[in-house]
Amino acid sequence: MSRELIIPVGVIAEKRKAVSQWADDYWVPSAIFEGAAVQKPGEVIRQDEKTTVYFMGFSEIFCHATETESYVHNFDSRDPAAYVVLRRDDENDHPLPWYVHMVTVSPYEALDYTDSAEEIVERVQMPDAIYARVLEFTGAHHVEQPFKKRKRKDFKNEKPKFGKEPIFLERGRPKSGGGLDG
Repeated sequence: MSRELIIPVGVIAEKRKAVSQWADDYWVPSAIFEGAAVQKPGEVIRQDEKTTVYFMGFSEIFCHATETESYVHNFDSRDPAAYVVLRRDDENDHPLPWYVHMVTVSPYEALDYTDSAEEIVERVQMPDAIYARVLEFTGAHHVEQPFKKRKRKDFKNEKPKFGKEPIFLERGRPKSGGGLDG
């Protein structure tokens, strides 16, 4: 089995009218599906007075054998999910103000994108077919790493570093010349 798994997916998102005075609308990724679609990015799927559902476009879920710990963490959760990352289109290259930057099944990778307010990161339900493929890939490549506790170093016998002398030679006794009376 290959050490990489690539799954092409389509992404659906909702544009919801805001109730708040601070925003006009909110974009929320709501679903992914495996494979191709007949819609083009930006096409309206469904619309009512409060919500418009768009086909956002295509992406790929990329899994690698060295990252299986994060997939195991996802599968250990109550409801395994995929994570959609939308990025604002500042260059007007896309038909909508947001576009699909990536889709991942790694909660660790998704967490990296939540550090700033630049992207929209949303957890969506992982379709059964994608769940089965990622689970099979993880089962084939995951190797449990045993926990190794590091031993503490003996700092009493360690020599001073960076050319600085220690502040205290012995516990509780200041070095000569460094105290208030010296």
